[in-house]
Amino acid sequence: MSVITLERASLRYGHILGLSPTTFEIKEGGGITGLLGPNGAGKSTLIQMISGLLRPSSGQVLLFDEPPFRNPNVLARIGLVPEGDRFPVGFRADRWLRMMGGLSGLKGIALSASVDSALEIVGMTTRSHLTFSAMSKGMRQRIRLAQALLHSPDLLILDEPFNGLDSEARTALMYMLRNLAKENVRVLVSSHILGEVALLTDQILLFFRGRLLAEGSVIEIRELMDRHPVELRLEADDSKAVAQWAVDYPDLVAIKMETNGAVLSVKNPRDFFQKLQSAVASGQLSIKSLDPLDMNLEAVFQYLTEDHG
Repeated sequence: MSVITLERASLRYGHILGLSPTTFEIKEGGGITGLLGPNGAGKSTLIQMISGLLRPSSGQVLLFDEPPFRNPNVLARIGLVPEGDRFPVGFRADRWLRMMGGLSGLKGIALSASVDSALEIVGMTTRSHLTFSAMSKGMRQRIRLAQALLHSPDLLILDEPFNGLDSEARTALMYMLRNLAKENVRVLVSSHILGEVALLTDQILLFFRGRLLAEGSVIEIRELMDRHPVELRLEADDSKAVAQWAVDYPDLVAIKMETNGAVLSVKNPRDFFQKLQSAVASGQLSIKSLDPLDMNLEAVFQYLTEDHG
């Protein structure tokens, strides 16, 4: 069985196409899938379709082999953490979770056990008595995750969960999500930050302007990048030495001299990095810094857009 199946599913807002016809499948079992794309790429539209909040304009969306829109059988198996929170500031977190658990159909001993278990998973057992106004953004994010876990979902969906979190809170959230994936929960995480998705996920769906440009593992997506030249700035005291070393590299596309180094455009960047590391370690080359100029998210989308043009 597949957890998520889309077959040419699209969505229009009047005359505006929010998501082009999209087809992909996410198999049953634990793991973390990343939805990667800049703001406006269609990630939130896709999440609303998957979570049953919007009906596709055309095509088919299936979760656990059933359409999710207004389908209680499917919705009961989903935990959703939407972007941003709107907690009542004076509410205590534990009371909020009990109220939300009750709305999910839990009651009595089962409700208490679910609240206690969710708080333990997110590390908020000793702080659940706090009101939301007394909590940091990271703590509120943990409570949002606890709320989504109350009914033990088979699919957990998070929309931009790392926004506004400091590095410690991001690391903690990643750790929690990895543990959930190990417990056979399928996790779907959207983000516009390439580094977060690369560190966290085992599968990536890459969206741009409402289109699915690519899908695969982190390694496979990086291999797509390797087909394109990458610009790297090498800072060094002796810029001529950098140039003399670089011209012997067979995959050098272009070189631009600067006062304190050079900007190199190279193919096969992973091979180049290995050669550069060897040259520096052996003393053949001395550099102060290495700055990739176009290995960012925007470059990924630019390259893949060219590939799909």
